[in-house]
Amino acid sequence: MNGLLNRSCSLIAIIVFCALAGTACGKPAPKSIDALRSMTTSVSLDFVRNLDDGPNFSAYLVSYKSAGLKVHAMVAVPRSEKPPNGFPVVVANHGHHPDPPKYGITADGTDSRPGDYYRAIPALFAAHGFLVVMPDYRGHSNSEGFKFTDGMLESAYYTEDVATLLTGLADIENADLDNVFMWGHSMGGEVTLRTLLVTDIVRGATIWSTVGGDIWDQSYYYSRYENNQAPDGSNVPKTTIDDLREDIAALDSDFDPADVEPLSHLRHLQTPIIIHHSVDDRGAPYESSERLAKELYLRSLPYKFYSYPGSDHLFDEELMQQAATRDAAFFRSLMTDGRP
Repeated sequence: MNGLLNRSCSLIAIIVFCALAGTACGKPAPKSIDALRSMTTSVSLDFVRNLDDGPNFSAYLVSYKSAGLKVHAMVAVPRSEKPPNGFPVVVANHGHHPDPPKYGITADGTDSRPGDYYRAIPALFAAHGFLVVMPDYRGHSNSEGFKFTDGMLESAYYTEDVATLLTGLADIENADLDNVFMWGHSMGGEVTLRTLLVTDIVRGATIWSTVGGDIWDQSYYYSRYENNQAPDGSNVPKTTIDDLREDIAALDSDFDPADVEPLSHLRHLQTPIIIHHSVDDRGAPYESSERLAKELYLRSLPYKFYSYPGSDHLFDEELMQQAATRDAAFFRSLMTDGRP
């Protein structure tokens, strides 16, 4: 999970899964940013069941339809006193999972969202008084759409799930819809940035350890991940790039990766962003956050960028607390009381 160590799942495994499930493996192309901007989808969030409570929150599971698929999200409600207008909301977008059906499954096999790796995230923001909504994404845990979880195109599909989820937030009791924020880690940072380009609901966002760059830059990086010091040349196979080419060729509709490239659509960005990244992170290179900061600066878009020592892809406890505290202060500086 951390660092996209297995970012490209086996294409053969996907085909076998589809065959056993009796479904076609052909996929529509991910919606472009322009297409997502023109969506008029509105969904209802349906209560499914209660989830394990955290140290400072109670939790439950909701479902909704995204692109015809039934997907789920965790809702974590702080136990602190509810503000007059409800709890401000953080929609939390997790990173790549190497085995999506096991998302939310703990090491001992218990179904307990958000699983071990992201266990601290809802608790951190709930401690600061934020209600947390954490989408599974399609194909994760028991959400439908496993065939969309393979390869470098995954985050473009998940963006539709998150953008759709935002239209149903009014169904969450005690949520302050005037103060909706977003958190994204690793691949989830890319989902977050892309979502910010297609909606004006989010007042501020935080991006931790983003993968960043265009899709071909990422594919090159992860093609050389296991031995990035080795000499390279045109005769050296690039597995992740080759897989991406195959995935695009197999889509059942035309697709140009530039249509979903967030850094090429920053003209639509209206949301202030705070960025966090460890300087020696290899799971998602530090240069990805530097590039994002540079692009925001060139466009005079508001942002803050914090660098951290070490190589943690998801920060250790002390740095995680520091990043979350900075996020909470940043979000509260952007909050409105809802009055005209």
